[in-house]
Amino acid sequence: LNATQAGISKRSATGGFLAFRNVTNYDRNNQLSNRFPFDSWDTYVEAEVRQPLLQGAGTQCNRIAGPGAVAGQLNGVLLARVRTDVSLIEFEKGVRDLLAEVENSYWDLYYSYRDLEARIDVREIAQQTLDLQDRNATSRGKIAQAEEQVYRFQSEIVDSLNGRPLDATRTNNGSGPGTFRSTGGLRISERRLRLVVGMPINDGRLIKPTDPPFAAPVVYEWSSSVNEALRNRAEIRQQKWAIKQRELELVANRNFLKPQLDVISRYRYRGFGEDFVGPDSAIASLYGGQFQEWQVGVEYNLPVGFRRAHAAVQNSRLSLAREVQLLKEQERYIHFALSNAINEGKRAYENMQLQRKRLDAIVVQLNAIEAKGDQGEKAELDVRLETHRRLLDARLRYHQAEVEDSLAWRNVNFEKGTLL
Repeated sequence: LNATQAGISKRSATGGFLAFRNVTNYDRNNQLSNRFPFDSWDTYVEAEVRQPLLQGAGTQCNRIAGPGAVAGQLNGVLLARVRTDVSLIEFEKGVRDLLAEVENSYWDLYYSYRDLEARIDVREIAQQTLDLQDRNATSRGKIAQAEEQVYRFQSEIVDSLNGRPLDATRTNNGSGPGTFRSTGGLRISERRLRLVVGMPINDGRLIKPTDPPFAAPVVYEWSSSVNEALRNRAEIRQQKWAIKQRELELVANRNFLKPQLDVISRYRYRGFGEDFVGPDSAIASLYGGQFQEWQVGVEYNLPVGFRRAHAAVQNSRLSLAREVQLLKEQERYIHFALSNAINEGKRAYENMQLQRKRLDAIVVQLNAIEAKGDQGEKAELDVRLETHRRLLDARLRYHQAEVEDSLAWRNVNFEKGTLL
């Protein structure tokens, strides 16, 4: 027995099924029940149309569910489009986070340069203080105290120049775009920046930031900032697409609660021949039009209880409710993060101004101590060494406040969805 079938078929947007096919059967059977003593050929060409009237009918359902769908298993073109939009938003989030990482690495490197410069300057001051000590008139203990200060600053210079592989400023380390962490070191920070921007890790050159931190007061209008964040944030737009997907799935799954009622029509040309004549006789009778058949009917199918369809609809409702609740929580979190970012900007700017005043005051104090030395009134060594340490701390805190201020306003744009 040999059966050959060839044809074309298409599923329409309204759920209809159209087919045009040729079927040829060759039967060579020596059973006594065989009606033909010789081999036989049976061939026919038919056109078929099936159109759903209830379940599976309509362009909306079919574009959501897709061809051959069953309840709970949907893969139509509309769902595919929604998934594509979600993928595009994922790509946008990746680009946004990459830009944030570039800025994090840039300001880490900027701070590393300021950190190294401050430690070198204070080390030089400490070395001058040590060199000015009269080793004959000063006790060995005080000389050792001044030497310890120099060695301490030199050790910190080594760490500041080379760095240690610690966790640096990065996204989601306290805030979405990243909270400044004054760790690492110059060379490690430089390699991190090379890594994130795609440059060779080592090429015999050294990157040095040229743009200084942004140092000006900024005021944001709260209501417009919140509206901008809720409109532009990629997470919100992605969640709204997830809600849209669940709504489409619910529409399609509800269609499976309807019984199946299809109108079927079929028209066929048939040809038949025996082996002693050959297959040409079957083809000749086919084209002769002696055997024509037609069929028109209605097919009705009613599953008892629609258990699968009801389960799919219930699952779609629960999924939709979950996505809606997630959207509300995301909006609350964006309010929270944006409020933190704007407050951090105010704090960082005020702190930067205070640290600048503190640094100026310590410089005045150190100059006063040096002036006393020039007049022959030397200050106590403990006071001078302590002033050196406070000078270093003030410089580092001021530069840290500079970077925190720049990152704070960057973070506001991140939380508003306007970083790109």
